[in-house]
Amino acid sequence: MRRKYLVLPAVLILAVAVVTTVNLWPTELKKQRQQNLCLGMLTERTAGLLQDGKGGTVVADEFVPDGAESAGESADPVFSTICFVNRENAEDKSGNGPRLQYTLDVSSSDVPSEAPKGATTIENGRTGWVGQRQSEVQLPDGCASKMRRPDEPYVTVTLKVSPVAIAGRDWDYASLMKDSRTVILEAVENLAQQYGCAT
Repeated sequence: MRRKYLVLPAVLILAVAVVTTVNLWPTELKKQRQQNLCLGMLTERTAGLLQDGKGGTVVADEFVPDGAESAGESADPVFSTICFVNRENAEDKSGNGPRLQYTLDVSSSDVPSEAPKGATTIENGRTGWVGQRQSEVQLPDGCASKMRRPDEPYVTVTLKVSPVAIAGRDWDYASLMKDSRTVILEAVENLAQQYGCAT
């Protein structure tokens, strides 16, 4: 009779131990989000490539618009967060805030967007394009289901370059597009690794 009453507490303790281990076990998603900027999409080094040439420390702010969390989007913040990549004003004593360099965000849809005129298509197994002011690259097939978006198979990372960065580089679009390509491809690769759908 005593053994019967001991089995239930032992099973409960085992269940709690398993749940705790799973939650504390380091996953690629947790590791990258702790080590990198913009929900784990960018290393600090790559985040600093696309900039206005005036120096200053790279600062990434992850912003969730009002109502995005309560709109039932997802428990995962990746679809409701906009990452603002800024540069601090190192020598400016005027009290001006950081200078916006670009933004990164992730969205899902049931149709892919088309490249604008003048954009360069991404190749080497990726789908997307790099433009003068905006770039979009899709995550590999299968990522949507792993990200709990099975009805919207196109998950896209969008990078938008700030006018401050464009003017700071003297409208050198070739250089901006080269750096935009590096930044967005790292973001896509790291995001796919976080969800276990990298190719």
